[in-house]
Amino acid sequence: MKYKAIFSDFDGTLYSDKYEVSQKNIDAIRDFEARGGKFFVATGRLFQAIYPHVSALGLKGEVIVYQGGGIFDIESKKVLWQQTIENSVAVDCLRKLESEGKTVDMVYIDDKCYGTEPHPAIGLFCKICKIECIFVGEKLSDYVERTGAAPNKLLAMVEPADALPLAEKYAEDYKGKLSLMRSQPFMVEFTAYGLSKGAAVEKVCKMHGLKREEIICVGDADNDIPMIRYAGLGVAVMNAMETTKAAADVIGVSNNHDAIAWIVENYCGD
Repeated sequence: MKYKAIFSDFDGTLYSDKYEVSQKNIDAIRDFEARGGKFFVATGRLFQAIYPHVSALGLKGEVIVYQGGGIFDIESKKVLWQQTIENSVAVDCLRKLESEGKTVDMVYIDDKCYGTEPHPAIGLFCKICKIECIFVGEKLSDYVERTGAAPNKLLAMVEPADALPLAEKYAEDYKGKLSLMRSQPFMVEFTAYGLSKGAAVEKVCKMHGLKREEIICVGDADNDIPMIRYAGLGVAVMNAMETTKAAADVIGVSNNHDAIAWIVENYCGD
């Protein structure tokens, strides 16, 4: 096969808007692997939030989480690699977000989700991801400072019209300290500087002796652009952000029309 591995985003790509992985996608993944291919998921989710899905798919080996901030082994559930945000940088960024008062913030620490207090946006987010949020009852900046935590990721939910300007502004303000990306039209995420799905995909490729021209990467959002650009074939699903489509080599069908099966059928023949 020309392409020996597929790296897929989860939400909005492999996962449909009905919050399920279609049987056609499941069959295509199993067929691809049976012919010697490797299938990986690269997500912004916590490991605890993606594990039930990759386990149900029967996937083994590595899964990329935290927008490229961590790589876990599926079977052992052990961290193979991760890089966290420096405590002082996280505290400073959270305080700045809190002072502006335009965002609903969360943090990931040690594969758990934390918030200040319950909020409808957090409730919906946790319902979709099937995780619990631990509410600390104080400003997140104060909690992170007090505990000395080094977060895996910061998340800021904001009005869609404000997401790109916020991402651009904070990327400039924290240049060399944080990497920023939009994972949804309303979501801006912060990781340690230099991290991305693309960089994590490169790490996994080295683990398996894969060349970039031998892989396909597919996604729907700005956070998927680095891996789409890294891949030998970069695919944006039809429902992707326009910026993601512009970065891709190919625009496929949507997440609601068996996007992974379409890729396997069209680009992964013997």
